[in-house]
Amino acid sequence: MVNIRDKAFLISGSNFSQRQQALKSIKKRILKEKSAAFSVLTLYSKELTPKDLGDKLFTASFTDKKIVIFKNFENLPSAARKFIFDNLKKILINNYVIFETAKDNYQLQGNKKFFSDSLFSFVLKRAASFRVSPVKKDLSIEDFIASLRKNDLAQSLYVLESLFENTARIKILAPQVIGILVKKLSYIKDPSKKEDYFKHLWQADRAIKEKGQDARLTVETLLVKLLGPQ
Repeated sequence: MVNIRDKAFLISGSNFSQRQQALKSIKKRILKEKSAAFSVLTLYSKELTPKDLGDKLFTASFTDKKIVIFKNFENLPSAARKFIFDNLKKILINNYVIFETAKDNYQLQGNKKFFSDSLFSFVLKRAASFRVSPVKKDLSIEDFIASLRKNDLAQSLYVLESLFENTARIKILAPQVIGILVKKLSYIKDPSKKEDYFKHLWQADRAIKEKGQDARLTVETLLVKLLGPQ
């Protein structure tokens, strides 16, 4: 029998750095308790479909043990929420699931949508909860540029998340960030690497301006592609 609190976790709070520490703590606990190797699967919730989830969780690699992280899980579409809830016991047999959100626990508890939805209500009531303290410092675009100079992906994402909390700046922030990345990457000497990076930049810019995709998600995903492990 699956013990839900040993296999499902909720990390909530606006402090990105502390959420990363909570993630590391959970991963360390899992890997310490189990001798088998685990792969880590990070899923960005907003655009997930049941087909995406089925392909990633129940394909030939289903027997592989995974730590599955749902980023910004409050943005899961209704069809994806239903799929996860209906299959949660099956998912948890071989896998650990971490639901992560920048919302604090008070915001979640006060949101009627969460308690009227089967998955959200289940996560709030049954998952092991890690609540982090709020961000204390007002960050600026200069802090983002400084993190890029250090090639510090975690800090860059942390600063971006804080900047995007200022909803009045969202429309100008995404193009501004892409412009900063263009300037940084223009100094790369390797032609093939430079071409690949600029393809990602062009695709992100087009996704925001022409396709109307979520600017925050697009920019954060772009940053991971550019600064993450190659």
